[in-house]
Amino acid sequence: MALMFTKKFSVPRSEVTPCSALKPFHLLNMFQDAADGAVDAMDPPPDYWRCGCAWMLHQYSIRLDRPLLSGDAGAINTGHMPLRDLYSVRRFRVLDGRGKQTGLADSMWIFVDLASRRPVRLSRHLPEVFMKKAEETPFEPVFVAPKRLERADRSVRLHVRLGELDANGHVNNAYYLSWAAEAVPRDVYMSCGLVEADILYKHEAVYGMDLTVTTQQDGLDFRHEIRSDGGELIAQFSTRWAEVGSARS
Repeated sequence: MALMFTKKFSVPRSEVTPCSALKPFHLLNMFQDAADGAVDAMDPPPDYWRCGCAWMLHQYSIRLDRPLLSGDAGAINTGHMPLRDLYSVRRFRVLDGRGKQTGLADSMWIFVDLASRRPVRLSRHLPEVFMKKAEETPFEPVFVAPKRLERADRSVRLHVRLGELDANGHVNNAYYLSWAAEAVPRDVYMSCGLVEADILYKHEAVYGMDLTVTTQQDGLDFRHEIRSDGGELIAQFSTRWAEVGSARS
């Protein structure tokens, strides 16, 4: 089913790993660029961005037929719908150059009052155009809860830097997946690309915070938890990777 807005993409050489696979960070930014384009196409009122609220990502489930590679080109087809007046669910369809769907991602967003850090009702705070230009034919989002760790095979320490903050002063959601990729063994990162990710964002990471990414590995399937030094669970993930050599054939 075609969704409301489509944005073309190509995978640049500057955003791939040594095996030419698209970096996980840039994959989420490609989705975000498509979402931003869809919002701009709605032509919301200018004061929408000055309402004291911001979108915060709650959950992602991503499935790709194969890793995206340097030089790949296609389009991301996206649309959104409100859910229980509390969430906005946005779907992304990844299309190859011939228009064939090669990936699907569902994301769930919360509109948050920046002062109180509490969710608000969409119908009370969003411009009417967001409700009018939701998908006319509702889609059924597919979310998979990431599995909790049963053991700790490796851990990586990280420090939140200024360059990881977005316009709202909190960490860009794409960095969380980048942090999880840091805890994948080097041989996997050097030879494989991401094909699946289930992400649950639990708490904000802020500038200066020290974090630990703990990972369980079962072949090319991984489970990750990101925690603060105080033990607070920041995010949990399940990821699956595929060898680029087999993906090319």
